[in-house]
Amino acid sequence: FATLAVVTAAVAGGAWYATLQRDATITDPWQRQPLYPGLVERVNDATSVRIASQADGTITMTRNGDIWTVAERHGYPADFNKLREALVELASIETLEPKTNKPENYTSLKVEDVDIPQGSISDSIRFTAKAGDTVLADLLIGRVRPKDIGEGVFVRKHGDTQAWLGTGTFQPNRRVLQWLNRNAVNIDSRRIQQVTLTHPDGDTFTVDRPDLGAEDMAYASPMPEGKEPKPLHEMNNMASVTDFLIFEEVRPTSEITWTADPVVSSYRTNDGMTLTLTAVEQDGQTWVKAAAAASPRAEGIDAFVEAEKGKDSVAGRIADQFKTPAEIAAEVEVLAERLAPWAYRLTDYKSGKVRQRSAEMLQIIGKKN
Repeated sequence: FATLAVVTAAVAGGAWYATLQRDATITDPWQRQPLYPGLVERVNDATSVRIASQADGTITMTRNGDIWTVAERHGYPADFNKLREALVELASIETLEPKTNKPENYTSLKVEDVDIPQGSISDSIRFTAKAGDTVLADLLIGRVRPKDIGEGVFVRKHGDTQAWLGTGTFQPNRRVLQWLNRNAVNIDSRRIQQVTLTHPDGDTFTVDRPDLGAEDMAYASPMPEGKEPKPLHEMNNMASVTDFLIFEEVRPTSEITWTADPVVSSYRTNDGMTLTLTAVEQDGQTWVKAAAAASPRAEGIDAFVEAEKGKDSVAGRIADQFKTPAEIAAEVEVLAERLAPWAYRLTDYKSGKVRQRSAEMLQIIGKKN
């Protein structure tokens, strides 16, 4: 027993000494550590981001002051929140374990180079962030590992042979549209008092809100014999055009011919602003330009707001949306500057609404829906 105790102590002591020696002389390459040490502190220094993939080519975003723009869309503003989230997520990646360092195995992890010989397919995403001319990160992002086998994302620094399994599920969007600030206008439909559409052939109609606290819009144009307005939701849909006016594509207004049978729609609010949309057809698509201007406030609006604001009622929720004259002036100024240079291709649904005809607002009397 004494001999066994001596042997055990010797083995344990040797193992302890070997461990100390190993820890003192090498750094474990499998140790979890930031993929880009110090990047978290430098995220706000970024002045350009480039995303490359075979899905939508190259997306280039640059910062001018506090504004980020997308070069591939004529310098249209980028969605800053999405960009910030992407940079923070990138900076937060830590290495979990090394994977292959053999180029022939990169494809299985989808960390192959984006720029590969013509005719070959690459599924990776290259994300490059710079501060001026200094590269903050240049990463090839591959597939995400399923949660049931341990969540993570396969990555490889561009120019490095070593691929890694990293923390998180970082997958920056490959489509340029998803990096744009697509919400061109957002005017709550409860603020809308009147909508008027006018076609170049003279066809026109108006829907309006009968009073400040009314929940629904109503058809307000002369009615042909034997016809009546469609159900109320069809009238309300005309006012909701200004709610989250999301576009599918954007171009400079100079690239569109605005004299080709324009349809003009105006959306006048009770609190003192009018949004005017001009829609034309070009290349088989509907393009819209928008302009905002101040207009007279509805009579009695201030007394209405004072009496109803904050109440849990239809009138109260409407009153909560109305803005003061100072807020309207600021809103008009911001919208005028933002909208003037651009033409928008809206969603199919709203493209149809800005070209609506009077006949589409009416039905045969007594028709059941």
